[in-house]
Amino acid sequence: MFKQITLIFAVFTVVLLTGCSTTPKQSERLKEIQRGFLDALPKIPSQLNYLESSIQDAKNDQAWQEYIDLSRDLWQEVDDANQLAIEFQVWSTFKNLPQTTLQRLKNNADNNADLQNWLRLVEATQQKAIWQKQALRDLREFYPTALYVEHLLPELQNKLNQPTPIKNIAVLLPFSGEYANISLQIRNGILKNHFSNQSTTHIRFYDSSDLSELKQTYSTAIHQGAEWVIGPLRKEAIETLAPLKPENLLALNQVNDPNIKQFNFKSDSEAFQITQQLQYHDFKRIGILTSTASSDTNLAQHILYNWNEMENNHAVLKTYPTRRPNLREALGSVINEPESEARKNNLKWLFKETIHFTPRLRQDLDSIILIGSTERLAVFKPQFKFFALNLPTYGSSKLTPAQLKQTPPNKDLSHLIFPTMTAAMKETPLKTPFEAFGWDSLTVVLNQQDLAPGVCLNSGMTGRLSMQDNIIDHTFIWAQYDRYGYITEAPPYVPPQPIEEEQEPVTPETDAEANSTEMME
Repeated sequence: MFKQITLIFAVFTVVLLTGCSTTPKQSERLKEIQRGFLDALPKIPSQLNYLESSIQDAKNDQAWQEYIDLSRDLWQEVDDANQLAIEFQVWSTFKNLPQTTLQRLKNNADNNADLQNWLRLVEATQQKAIWQKQALRDLREFYPTALYVEHLLPELQNKLNQPTPIKNIAVLLPFSGEYANISLQIRNGILKNHFSNQSTTHIRFYDSSDLSELKQTYSTAIHQGAEWVIGPLRKEAIETLAPLKPENLLALNQVNDPNIKQFNFKSDSEAFQITQQLQYHDFKRIGILTSTASSDTNLAQHILYNWNEMENNHAVLKTYPTRRPNLREALGSVINEPESEARKNNLKWLFKETIHFTPRLRQDLDSIILIGSTERLAVFKPQFKFFALNLPTYGSSKLTPAQLKQTPPNKDLSHLIFPTMTAAMKETPLKTPFEAFGWDSLTVVLNQQDLAPGVCLNSGMTGRLSMQDNIIDHTFIWAQYDRYGYITEAPPYVPPQPIEEEQEPVTPETDAEANSTEMME
């Protein structure tokens, strides 16, 4: 219709302008006729405006094939700058469609190469930045005729290679109350990272102590230009902000909300890391001794579950009270001292004579895991000498020194192996584990484009940083207290060699115990 009207207009114009020569009066009359004719014609939009309007109509009607065809027609009529704008508009339109609509289009796009190409671009750009680079390179190589290859694809690739730096970060921490000291350490870690790396990012700190004012505090931070928010720290504070559905927020605790990006001070996978370490050394039977503190028993239960999930593994779990524990009795319960004591008492009753007794302890354990505070385990470890235990002994990350490099050596923990933070094993400006946690929170935000499932940041001070389902975790390194009580890198495992004992004459007491053992078996 548009072309037909244009053709008619062109023919009439030629006829009117190429007639025989006229006098001035006739010329004026001719112009009047022309004007009258033009005024009588319908108001015809330009072809570009017509295409733009048609594209919008197709978009509103969700007529996606027509939308793509018209966009290509318009693309062919404009210069490079406008071609980029059209490519961007089409990509943005499809990118913002609901996932259900995108999936339906994908299922029905088998015979539509143009639609398939746009859906491939959307899928590629929905991936993490670390994977987008390869995905975009693949699109250029395998689909070189796609409309977006000319302008949009190079722009997207350039943006990935030169990401826009974050200019403003807000940090929400409770600087008053019971968490004030922890907050100050986290703040110190963030600032040490900031100044050590000479970052140009502006960081502003906000007090999140008052939960009733927290939403307003968060809104103020955003209003003042914060592109990312680190914090809050308390679970109640995170849950207070959760209804706002904050996108660029890194919470410093863990809550049951998969939409919140979360980075917890405690490793989410410590139990798994411990069981993997023991499995690596080919241990099969382990003993676990834990305090009744909730965090300790929770870790112990997870270790037990993970361990028993693996074939041919066996474990025994014992607990001791956090208040006034009998440590000798607790350790004895793991290595079957009570059973040995019971055998001695039975023999004494049976033979009615005094028996010289040395506990016969279980010999099937490959390793023992002690879970508790540093102070408690410093009392436990010397008990091994009493029982003549020569087993690899492991602890938890609680053995990481509270003052990192400033902590004095502790000989009572000698030969105890444990998972710890990177900051405990290298020279850094960091003084405490919470400073390392603050350091890494800034590292995560500034490098979030490089975090994806299966991709790690090796520069973390709490450990190697990784992400899965919006949970940021850190993988520990393994350390050991040496014979002098200093923390060193854990050495390779060497199985203990059996000690050959000299044969001794059989005494009546040992002979009686042996006979009794045979009868019991």
